[in-house]
Amino acid sequence: MNRKPYSSAIKKTPFKYPIAKKIAKLMLDGLDYDEIYDKCFDENYVEIESAERRREVTNVLYNRLSSLDGFLLKEFYNGDVATSKFILVYAIAKTDTLFFDFLFEKYRDALMNPERNYLSIDDFDRFFEAKSQTDLIVAKWGKFTLECLTKGYRNILVESGLGRRERKNIIAEKMMIHPAVEEHIKLIGDNDCLKAMLGGD
Repeated sequence: MNRKPYSSAIKKTPFKYPIAKKIAKLMLDGLDYDEIYDKCFDENYVEIESAERRREVTNVLYNRLSSLDGFLLKEFYNGDVATSKFILVYAIAKTDTLFFDFLFEKYRDALMNPERNYLSIDDFDRFFEAKSQTDLIVAKWGKFTLECLTKGYRNILVESGLGRRERKNIIAEKMMIHPAVEEHIKLIGDNDCLKAMLGGD
């Protein structure tokens, strides 16, 4: 996996599944970035009132979807809902190193632990605290940023089906995805992403 510097971008654009599907359709129709940007920004195809927010969401989602190869992009748009949402989380993990690390280090543990199959607020706090000790970028983030990130991560887990809310905890839920998608991700060498999202050693 390409290890990009840690980022807090998820706090502004966590999951956005319906809009991601719209942009995926444009990509599958053969539109390039400029054409997609014009349609989303100028024509407001994404139906976001604020121009600044429209620009931000379009760019973030286009970047995420661009990390998918042709097979996965088609499966994201055409596949069953569970598999489609799984692919979007995979795309987020591919483009956000800190979120990938969270899935691999924290979510996977909860998924594989029948005795403690949930993530508490403390688990999120401990994750970010540990990263702040070893990474200069995270060390500079304030309480508000970390709270927004926690909210964004929780949003992704719940909206994707990787987790469900139970009081303040997120219960880790193993997703059932199309076998062809799982096999394809293995074939392209992204086993760590599968381990992070589906469990396993």
